[in-house]
Amino acid sequence: MLYGVLLAGGLSERFGGDKYLWRIQDRPLISIVASAVRGLSDKVLLIVRDQERASKLLEESHAHVDGFIIDDPNINCSGPLRGMLTALFHVEADEYLIVPGDMPWIDKESLGHFIDMCRSLNVDCGSIVWGNGALSSTIQYFTKNARKYLEVVAKLRGIYGRATDTLRSCSRILLAHVKNVTNDPRKLVGVNFKEEIINPEIPPIDGVVKDNVYIEHLNPYFIQALTTENSQRINEALEIYKFEAGEYLSLNVYHLALHTLIDVKRCLSREDTEMDSKIQVCINELGWNRAKHHIPR
Repeated sequence: MLYGVLLAGGLSERFGGDKYLWRIQDRPLISIVASAVRGLSDKVLLIVRDQERASKLLEESHAHVDGFIIDDPNINCSGPLRGMLTALFHVEADEYLIVPGDMPWIDKESLGHFIDMCRSLNVDCGSIVWGNGALSSTIQYFTKNARKYLEVVAKLRGIYGRATDTLRSCSRILLAHVKNVTNDPRKLVGVNFKEEIINPEIPPIDGVVKDNVYIEHLNPYFIQALTTENSQRINEALEIYKFEAGEYLSLNVYHLALHTLIDVKRCLSREDTEMDSKIQVCINELGWNRAKHHIPR
């Protein structure tokens, strides 16, 4: 049994209005996404921040959505990561397809290709990778087996949690290259600003990552590092994070490398120009010009 889960807890501050209810060709955006997911799922659920929010979205998408889940405040993180973990720990299913509720062009066929690739490799978790090493990290596939890895993240990650933590935590991961998922890359992007509905911001298809990336961690480094850091064995955690970052850098998956290097930076008790340089390399490769967003909090 596969459950589709739509992330719809955001405040849409950059959009200048509730983007999930914004009408495109006379359809609310949330309904467009729900319709695509409905065709692949046994049940479709919304992840929302409160009951009032759920009522508004259900009214606009009830034909395609079966219910909702409210973000669990007891999960020790925030943002999309908490939404994902809320779904995994509060809904019993064999498989989960998690997508953001703000993708105007998403279709059933593209999501179906993604699911089929994940199933064929029997992975715990999967996402989409672009040519520059960036991930569509809020599009994720999970099996119920992923839960055993993510319990530690749910308890310990706190304010440093990111959607990519799930990919760093599981044992078998597929990063499906966008070119293998769809022939129209618009289908796998969301919108943060109204103007992106007309002129979407699409990461490069071609680049340093040329095909699917399969990663297997018999003992996920991230879980080891997180547990070790929580036990105040900071130097030991630091070395594990460094090793993990090196693996992602070797694969040119700069999105995962950047987030791992930020964890390295946080564990350092001193300034480290070499580490700053590696972080900047990742930001440059990804083409992200808002570097401050990625500095440790």
